[in-house]
This record gives sequence, structure tokens and C-alpha cells, in this order.
Amino acid sequence: MKRILLALCAVSILPTTLLSESDWFPAVVVMIEEEYANIDTDLTAPQLAEKGIVHGKRFNARFKDHRMNVFLGKDYSDVERDEWVALIEQAGNLQIAISFGHAATKINCAKGDTVYIQELGNPEDNKD
Repeated sequence: MKRILLALCAVSILPTTLLSESDWFPAVVVMIEEEYANIDTDLTAPQLAEKGIVHGKRFNARFKDHRMNVFLGKDYSDVERDEWVALIEQAGNLQIAISFGHAATKINCAKGDTVYIQELGNPEDNKD
């Protein structure tokens, strides 16, 4: 019983950012690219910037049980092979991909699904 109370006390003093789901915002999957299974979303570059996600920064993405640390780059070569990368595609929307991989296949998402995005609050999290 003492261990349970101690654990509850420890959880109650954690910063709310660790406990809150409100840090995550939705990105609806509008298309899966056929050749490489890149995930095209409805989020625009200005919407991402409002949340602090800009080129050269990392962010978290999640879909069901899958959590990804994604680098918002300008080109697939901004990350190593098999790493998660995001680009702003020609229409101006967020695309999530894996360099030389198949993102949608890996996490089993489809058009109409919702992927959740979260800014990384700690500057250390944005280091390569």
C-alpha cells in the first residue's frame, strides 16, 4: 500500500506537459503516395510554425501504438537512410516519410486516418 501511495505522489508532481494529451494536435491523412507510401496530411507549413515546428527541427508523431521522432527537412537526404523525415510538399502541406522506406506501410495507416503531432519542448531533443 505504501508503494502505491508513493507512486501516486510521484506521478502527481510530474510537470503537466508529461501528462497532458493537449500537446498533440491532429493531422488528417489526405493521401498515401503510391510508390513510396509517404503520408500526405492536411497540415500546412504556417499551422506547423504556429506550434513551433519549422524546418530544421524535430517533432514527435504518433499513430496508434507507433511513436516517431521526425525531422522537418527540405529534402530526404537531410536524414540517414531509414530515418523519419517530414517535408512540406508542393501544395504546402506536411508529408511524413521514411528515407528509402515506406512510412504508411510501416505504421499501417491509410487515407482518412489521423496522425498526431507534437512539438519537442526541449531544445536538446532537436539535436541530430
